Amino acid sequence: MSEACAPADARSGMHCPRRVLNGYETQFANRLITATMNPDPLQSSTPKPRRPLGVTIVAIVAAAGGLLSLFGGASRLAGMGTGPVELAYIVIIFGILGLALGAGFFTGARWAWMAGIIIYIISIGLGIAEIIYGGNIGLVGGIIRTIAGIVIPVYLTRPGPKSFFGKGANSPSK
Repeated sequence: MSEACAPADARSGMHCPRRVLNGYETQFANRLITATMNPDPLQSSTPKPRRPLGVTIVAIVAAAGGLLSLFGGASRLAGMGTGPVELAYIVIIFGILGLALGAGFFTGARWAWMAGIIIYIISIGLGIAEIIYGGNIGLVGGIIRTIAGIVIPVYLTRPGPKSFFGKGANSPSK
């Protein structure tokens, strides 16, 4: 008989003939086997260093600042705040960038290191504009943004964070 074994037959110890794989199934099985045997060539063979506590804090600050920027800009556009509408649009853009940087910092994405330094240095100017033109809410947000624009780039250039993002002297690739 060439019928397949029922599950009960297989458990009872009866001999069940093996099914021959067709060409597509064989190719798929071979790909699965070789994928588990060969490491991903895009990944480094050295393990990624542990995320420093400071990078975790910076990631949380970036994401929280992004959310607050989105709410602040949206409140101005909704007519609940003061200040130029153009500034609200810029604040919203920086809010989106802050959320992306928060995720990038937390995961250790290589792009987040340089992008964070550049965006936070540029945000110093935005913080000063918020202090001057943003009203009471803009004043608080501008002070926080200016301080973060100075402190975060300085921190990111320290050896621990640089190494975590793969930018340090002892990193596999700079």
